[in-house]
Amino acid sequence: GFLTSSSSASQRIVSSVGPLSAEPLEAGSTVVVCTGPTCKRTGAKNTLPIFQELAADMGVNVETFSCVSECAECGLGPNVEIRKKGDDGPFYPIKNGVKTEEDVKKVL
Repeated sequence: GFLTSSSSASQRIVSSVGPLSAEPLEAGSTVVVCTGPTCKRTGAKNTLPIFQELAADMGVNVETFSCVSECAECGLGPNVEIRKKGDDGPFYPIKNGVKTEEDVKKVL
């Protein structure tokens, strides 16, 4: 998740590198949009309604999480955690800089 132990920070950063998405998410998958202070300032308040609108038709769940720390990825936000159907974690990929409708479509 967004808040894990500090020892997992490097794992989360590594998982966020690369293209936003190579294939669409299956119905039953979940995206978690960070709505913490830094992500909200960088655009999450605009990103969240786009996810809510587009994900509903796909059967993808949209959740929010308000990160309260200045983690290593806060400055790269808005950040979205991707929980593919059947993936039981505990570490999920985090996509950074998801700001526009085009970015949201790449995640979904």
